[in-house]
Amino acid sequence: MSTEQNKAIARRHYEELWHNGDLAVADEIYSTHAVGHFSDNPDLTGYPDDEKQLVRADKVAFPDGTVTVEGQIAEGDIVVTRWRFEGTHTGPLIDIPPSGRAISVPGVHIHRISEGKIVEIWAHPDTVGFMRQMGLLPSATADVG
Repeated sequence: MSTEQNKAIARRHYEELWHNGDLAVADEIYSTHAVGHFSDNPDLTGYPDDEKQLVRADKVAFPDGTVTVEGQIAEGDIVVTRWRFEGTHTGPLIDIPPSGRAISVPGVHIHRISEGKIVEIWAHPDTVGFMRQMGLLPSATADVG
């Protein structure tokens, strides 16, 4: 597949699956043998079902959530996407009750695509920024001196 075709598959992850909440897209773009690497949870399997579960949970916690692709580069079977998630926390998120807080979280994903399916994912959202915006960590302060 061309790099443009691979970029289009990666964009579907953000625009159709995460932004629009079209869970059927996960079955179309993820290999059932995909492996995900996220922070301290390396070698996640269970695609596409686990990805659908994450989308469902985010849609409950952030029903107005939007995902915007801010840039992409691709080479061979690798696509790097810079993205931003924005929404208001009006539903429960795991064990965190609704806070009413608006968030804006950037991140980067690296997708490896083979034969039209995502087979490997490296996910790097700004988790610390997210936790600060949710009030789970203290805000960063500038210490100039």
